Amino acid sequence: MQNKNSQNINNFPSKKQWPIVIGILSIAFLVAYFLTAFKPEAEKKQLKNELPVAEYIVAHSQLTAVPVISQGSIKAKTNIKLIAEVSGRITQMANLKFAGGFFKKGDLLLSIDDTDYRLAMRRAQAQVAAAKQRLVKAQTEATQAKYDLQQIGRDPSKSNAYALRKPQLAEAQASLQAAQADLEISRLQMQRTRVIAPFDGRVVSKQVDIGQYVSVGTLLADIYSVESVNVRLPLSLQQTELLGIKLRGNDKQLDVLNVTLYSEYASKKFQWSASFSHTEGEIDIRNRLVYLVAEVSEPYKKNPQFINRPPLTPGMFVKAKLLGIQKKLFKLPRSVLRNNQHVWLIDKENKLQIITVNVITKDRDFIYLNSNKNEDDSKKRNLIAGDKIIRNTIDYPLNGMLVSPVLFNSTTNE
Repeated sequence: MQNKNSQNINNFPSKKQWPIVIGILSIAFLVAYFLTAFKPEAEKKQLKNELPVAEYIVAHSQLTAVPVISQGSIKAKTNIKLIAEVSGRITQMANLKFAGGFFKKGDLLLSIDDTDYRLAMRRAQAQVAAAKQRLVKAQTEATQAKYDLQQIGRDPSKSNAYALRKPQLAEAQASLQAAQADLEISRLQMQRTRVIAPFDGRVVSKQVDIGQYVSVGTLLADIYSVESVNVRLPLSLQQTELLGIKLRGNDKQLDVLNVTLYSEYASKKFQWSASFSHTEGEIDIRNRLVYLVAEVSEPYKKNPQFINRPPLTPGMFVKAKLLGIQKKLFKLPRSVLRNNQHVWLIDKENKLQIITVNVITKDRDFIYLNSNKNEDDSKKRNLIAGDKIIRNTIDYPLNGMLVSPVLFNSTTNE
């Protein structure tokens, strides 16, 4: 027990060690004091309440033609099937040698052996000559019969038709007319052995070749005219309204429309001017669309202004931009539209107002809003001339938040 107590007593500092302990504690206290007293103070900055910057443009209504975009495939305005009108063996293909070949109006397309028809025409000519002789003979006999009646003292006007040989004369005249008709038929069949191009065109496909026998009604080839091409453009009822087209109107209303066709060829974009031909007579029951037909004349003609532009070949896919009547609208950059239905405004108190608008239509760069009051939807607010419309993006926008308005330098209708 004494040993333990003596061991604990030995663990405490001795009288000689106490000054050292007190000195170390003093130094530690002084170091802590100086670190606390001379610590660097952080620079105090006054917090500023910065408002989000809102770049705005001023809304102005204007008369503008709303562009309507459609698309379709080019088709030949005139596309026909050549059918054989006579029978025989093909002796020459001429301009129907291969698909894709071009020909001019009046060119020979193919020939059919005309030997039989040439002989038939000679026989018809002989029959006409014989019928003429019979008619001369009947006329002579009728004249002689009238003279004989006068010689015996009878009045020819009171004699019957047989005494004047009128039936025989009428029969001879009818025989001549029949013979002439047969000659005309033979001449037509002779002409039909040579198939002539009815227009400037191109061969789509051919179904016959030299040496093949064809009969009446045999399909010879498919051809189309290169004088003009058409494209059917589907439009919704809303798009026809934007263009100012009335379904019960006449085609004269199409004169005010302007259409431009676009297509890409070899990674380059080309365009053509077109004119409207007509509207089709019914609404498609499958999709409720109206079809307008646009026409381009001389699609294969080379234009010195567009040397590398390809021709509008049937089957080519094109897009169309249509411009109709002008209406008073708000034309705004597409960047102002939020969530396809909202526009941000700055009110008189520089507060952000989120409104729902009725977008009539939009294209790649602009949106178009009606300038008239929308009575059908009270939840949608139409713009007013002079409204400040925010065009840039604001983080965490809230309805009624304060903003710092800045007028955008560019105009709305650049």
